[in-house]
Amino acid sequence: MFRSLTRLVVKYLKVILVLASALVFAACTANKPIVSLGLVADPQYADQPTAGKRYYRESVWKLKEAVDTFNHYKVDFVQTLGDVIDTKWESYDSILPVYRRLDPHIENYHSLGNHDFSIDSTHMPQLLDRLSMPAFYYSYTRKGWRFIVLDATDYAFFSNPFHNYPLDDVDGYYQSTQGQPNHYAWNSAIGRAQQEWLKSELALAESAGQKVILFAHMPLLPEEDSHNLWNGEEILTIIQQNPSVVAYINGHNHAGSYHFQDGVHYVTVFGMVDTEISSYAILNLYKNSIELKGFGNQRSFRLKM
Repeated sequence: MFRSLTRLVVKYLKVILVLASALVFAACTANKPIVSLGLVADPQYADQPTAGKRYYRESVWKLKEAVDTFNHYKVDFVQTLGDVIDTKWESYDSILPVYRRLDPHIENYHSLGNHDFSIDSTHMPQLLDRLSMPAFYYSYTRKGWRFIVLDATDYAFFSNPFHNYPLDDVDGYYQSTQGQPNHYAWNSAIGRAQQEWLKSELALAESAGQKVILFAHMPLLPEEDSHNLWNGEEILTIIQQNPSVVAYINGHNHAGSYHFQDGVHYVTVFGMVDTEISSYAILNLYKNSIELKGFGNQRSFRLKM
């Protein structure tokens, strides 16, 4: 009888241990993000002295720190939000090799910023290859998410030596901002062709049941931001018509910001060049929330979907 009782106790202990292990595994799985990605905005490297609060040469070690952090947290990929350099084609030779320190499983993506075009126009046709970009704007998918990388430099004075759009079209976007905070030549617009492509990408996401994160260089909100896209209202309208969009994430304004409108989170990541320490982030995507884990000057927050 004693042996039977012992066997029974052992049997129940095993069941309890199995259940406990299952609960621990479930808890760990619940706390693990579906997708994790590193975010970098505006390193703006250049071999030139510090000017004001812009520490151009320091961006190399800052980016190394960011890459080491991304490796430590085993992110799925890294998205840079434009302005890898401040000026000069040769600057890419110093900053881009830092990305090669990423672990082999971590994919690396770029979007274009205005300073990426601060190069001799003869090099502009090589810019996409230099940044290993498949196109000026593109998308990729991961585990039920679609990530859409927009080209905010589409219609701009600084990129037109390459795009060669009718100058009146570029100037038309610019003049449409007369009297507004973003009436600056270092801003830009997203043209009709890219807008139609964006709509088709959002339709694909909707039909596939995917949630969407948009990446670009220029912000859309808040309205008073002097760095906003010239035709930001047009892009906002597209976003507001597509409930699959969770967030729009950008750089350009080095001070960073957060804005919430019509169920969408608008995040401007703090510029890496504008700090003596560093600034970058890890974006963790969960079933019902997104977490921005900031490092250096970048603030952290968790946002509901």
